[in-house]
Amino acid sequence: MNESQPIFMQIMEIIETDILRGVYHADDLIISTTQISKLYSVNPATAVKAVSKLADEGILHKRRGIGMCVTPDALNIIRNRRKDTFIDQTLRSVLAEAETLGISMDELISMLRSERTDND
Repeated sequence: MNESQPIFMQIMEIIETDILRGVYHADDLIISTTQISKLYSVNPATAVKAVSKLADEGILHKRRGIGMCVTPDALNIIRNRRKDTFIDQTLRSVLAEAETLGISMDELISMLRSERTDND
């Protein structure tokens, strides 16, 4: 855990990333808040807050008597929100820095393609 972000938000991000990576699929049960609190050594109320916020956002839903499950729309909700964040926080900064450095759009695209090829 890092100190730049509240712990409950970090737990939310971990669960969302697990959904994006296919660890959890639609209608899968996630680990319990008790397991989350033990796994990350956090107060159970912190785990409950993270899971409740994910439910408020439509990513999780409570299945009575069973636990919290991934909603059918969870993947799209997370992707859309993270794409918006990526554009607002990362992409605009990269474009501004490229402009400051005199990197043309063609050069930037070439760099991105090269980087992707190097990492594949």
